Amino acid sequence: MKRPTFSIYGRRKLERYAIALISIYCCFKIFDGLLSSPGSQRLQHAFPRKSYVQLERQQAVKKEFLHAWDGYRDHSWMADGLMPLSGGSRTQFCSWSATLVDALDTLLIMDLKEEFDYAVNATMTIHFRENANQCEVSLFESTIRYLGGLLGAYDLSHEPRLLPKLVEVGDMLHGAFATTNDMPCSFCHLADVGEVFTPSNSISMADIGSLYLEFSRLSQLTGDAKYQQSVEKVLNVFAETQNDSTIPGLWPEIVDASSVSTSATPEERMFARASSQYSLGALSDSSYEYLVKGHLMLGNINTLYAQLWKPAAEKIKDFMLFRSHIPGAETNKALFSGIISRVPGNDQIELEPRAQHLGCFAGGMFAMSSKLFDAPEEFEIGKQLTQGCVWAYDHSPTGIMPETFSLLPCDDLDTGGQCPWNETLWRLAHDECVFYEQCTDPNVPLGYMKVGDPKYILRPEAIESVFIMWRMTGDEYWRDVGWKMFQTIIHHTRTPFGHSALSSVMYQWDTEVVEQGVKTMVQRAGQTDDMESFWFAETLKYFYLLFSDVDLISLDEFVLNTEAHAIRLVDGIRGFGGR
Repeated sequence: MKRPTFSIYGRRKLERYAIALISIYCCFKIFDGLLSSPGSQRLQHAFPRKSYVQLERQQAVKKEFLHAWDGYRDHSWMADGLMPLSGGSRTQFCSWSATLVDALDTLLIMDLKEEFDYAVNATMTIHFRENANQCEVSLFESTIRYLGGLLGAYDLSHEPRLLPKLVEVGDMLHGAFATTNDMPCSFCHLADVGEVFTPSNSISMADIGSLYLEFSRLSQLTGDAKYQQSVEKVLNVFAETQNDSTIPGLWPEIVDASSVSTSATPEERMFARASSQYSLGALSDSSYEYLVKGHLMLGNINTLYAQLWKPAAEKIKDFMLFRSHIPGAETNKALFSGIISRVPGNDQIELEPRAQHLGCFAGGMFAMSSKLFDAPEEFEIGKQLTQGCVWAYDHSPTGIMPETFSLLPCDDLDTGGQCPWNETLWRLAHDECVFYEQCTDPNVPLGYMKVGDPKYILRPEAIESVFIMWRMTGDEYWRDVGWKMFQTIIHHTRTPFGHSALSSVMYQWDTEVVEQGVKTMVQRAGQTDDMESFWFAETLKYFYLLFSDVDLISLDEFVLNTEAHAIRLVDGIRGFGGR
C-alpha cells in the first residue's frame, strides 16, 4: 500500500497554516515583550486567580471606620473635622467639610453605597467659591484633599453630579496660577476671579511640586488642557533648575517661586537656591512621589517625570539614606531617610540622621520606581526603607512610631552594609548626647537616640508602604505586619466618638475605658481630641485594602494621590490598564 501523500495544493495550504501560526506567535511575542518592557511594567504581583480577602481583618477595619464615621455624622456633620474625645467640631481649610470630601472614595471602596449617596448629597451643598471669601486657601492641601477627593469619588462612581463640582473646585484652585510668572501662590484669597497674585520667594517644594496628578486628571476628564498646561509649566521649572541647587539633582525643601523668569540667566535663577536643606520628609515628600506617579499616570513612557526622577533618585540613594545601630537589624535589614544639607562653597554634604513618619512613604515609592524605571536595586531599597519604619513601630514603648526621631548611624555609610548591634557602643553615644544636652530624654528605647516629636497624628505613610509591598510581592509577611500595626493603633487611639491623635507614643498610662457599659483599666498613650481627615482618606483605606482582594484598587488600574485618592489610569496615550 502506498503511503498517503499531500498534493501540491495540500502542501501549500499547510505552508499557509504554518506561516499564519508563526506570524501569530511572533506577534504574541512582540506584544508580550512590549508588556514586559521597562516602559510598561505591571506593578502588582502576578497573583494566582483566587480570593485574597482576609475577611475577619477586613471587617475589623470597616468596623473602626464606621465607628468614627458615625461619630462624625452624629456630632460634627459638615464640619472640617471631628473632635473625637469631646464630640465637638473643628474648623480647618476654609470650612469646606474636609472630612466629608476626604472620605468619599473610601466609602465606595468599603461598599458603603448608602452612606456615599448621603455624603454626595451633602457635598453638593458646599459652596467653595463663597467660602473662599473667609480665608486664605492652601493650594496644596485643597488640591490633594478636595480636588483629589472629588476625583477619586468620580472615578469610582461616575456619579454625574460630581463632575460640575470638580470643575467648580478646579477652576477656583486654578486661579492660584494667575501670578506674574505662572508659578502658583501657595496661600491666597481665591474668591475674586481675575485677581493677579505675587508668587512667594519662600515656598515649600511640596506645595508647588505636588499638583500634577490632580490637575492632569481634571484635564483628562473635562477635555480642557488649561489645568495640565499650568502644572506642566511648574514641572518645566523643576527641570530647568535641577542642577542649580547646592546638591545638583535635588531640590531643597524651600524654593523661590518669585524668581522664575523666562529671561533669567542660569546665574540669576534662584528657584533651587533658596535653601540648602534636603529631605524626603515634611516640605519635600510628595514632590518626589509625584515624579514616580506622574510618570505612571501619563503613559509610563519616556516622560519628563522619568528624566527628573533618575538623577534625583541617585542623589537620594547616595547621600540621604543611612543604616543605623539598632537591635534586630542583622535579621531585618533596615534603611532610614535623613536630612542632608550642603551650604554654598562647602564640598561636604552633612547628614542629620533624623527620621520622620512622613518619610515612610518612600519605601512604596522606591518599590514602584524599581518596576517603572527598570531599576531592580530600588526595590530592595524600598523594602528596607519600609522595614525601617516597621522597626520604629516595633521598638517604641507603645508600638507606634513617633513623628520624628534620631538614630546613631553606622560608621561607614559608604559600604552599604548593616553594622551589628552593639548596645555598649549605643549607650556610650547616647550618654554623651545627654551629657551635652543634645538629647533630652535619658530613657529612650534601645536604638533610638532622641525623639524630637513624640506625637502620632493618625498618619498613614508606614501602612501605605506596607500595603504597596504586599501588592507588589504577594508576601503575607506584610499583611501580618499591617495587622499588628492596626491592632496597636486602634488600642491607643479609640475614643467614644472616633479615634484620636496621641500626644506621645513614648509613654502610656493606666486609662479607664468604657466599652458597652463595662469599665476596664488599660495601658494607653495620651489622646489629644484631634482626628485628621486623612484618617478616613488614607490610613483606614490602606488598612482595608491590605486585607481586601487584590483586584480592589489594583495598582495597575489606579494611581493613588498623596492623600490616597484613587485616580483612574486611562487607556490610550495616557496610562494603561484603565477601563
